[in-house]
Amino acid sequence: MEISLENIKDNLIKGLPILLYDFDDRESEVDMVFYGGSVSWKSIYTLRREAGGLICYVTGLEEGKSLGLTLLTEEWSNDSRYLKLVKKPVYGDLPAFSIWVNHITTRTGISDEDRARTVRALHDIVVMMKSDVERSREKFWDEFMAPGHVPILLSRGIRNRRGHTELVTALADVLGLPRSMVIAEMLDKRRSLSLEDAVKYAKVNDFPIIRGKELLEVIKIVA
Repeated sequence: MEISLENIKDNLIKGLPILLYDFDDRESEVDMVFYGGSVSWKSIYTLRREAGGLICYVTGLEEGKSLGLTLLTEEWSNDSRYLKLVKKPVYGDLPAFSIWVNHITTRTGISDEDRARTVRALHDIVVMMKSDVERSREKFWDEFMAPGHVPILLSRGIRNRRGHTELVTALADVLGLPRSMVIAEMLDKRRSLSLEDAVKYAKVNDFPIIRGKELLEVIKIVA
C-alpha cells in the first residue's frame, strides 16, 4: 500500500489525527497521532474519547538530553531501590518514558485545556531548541512542574527501537516537522483496537492510516 506523505502532513498541520500501526510481531497496536504544534483542547478530547489510551508527548532522545532529561529505565537501572522493577515488556525492549509534567499555568493539569496547554508549551520548547538550546533548557526548568499529567516519551531512534515513539519521530523527520508529536493507543472493550477495526475507523473518518512496515520502506530501512 502506497502512503501519501503530503496527505499525512496536511492532516497533521491542520490539527487532524493520523493512525499508526506498529508491527504484527511487536505490540500489534494502533496509535492515534497528532502534531504537537497543532494540538488544541479538541485534540486531547479526541484522544481520550476516540483513542482511550495513555496520552503522551513524544520527542527525540537528543532533544530530551538537551533539556537535561533521561529515560526512567536508565535512572532506575542505576538505583538499587528500583533496579528490580526494570524489566522488558513482552514486546522486547525497554519503555521510552522520561518524566510526567504540567505547565505552570495549568490548574490541576488533567483537563483537556490543561493538557493541551502543556503540550503546546513543550512544542514551543522543542522549536526554540533549534536556535537557542540554553534558553530552551532554562525555560523548561522554569515553566514546568513534575510530577504532572503529560508523560514525555523520548525516541531512541528507529534503528535502535521500533515502537510508536520511534515511528512518530521518524515520521516527523520525513515530513520536515519538529520532533513534537502526541500519541495515544486506540482501545476497544477489554483489549486494544484491532488493525481491522482501526482501518474501518480510519475510512469512516477519512483519517490516513500507516503501518510501520510502510514507513520503514519510505525511510529506506528494512523491516
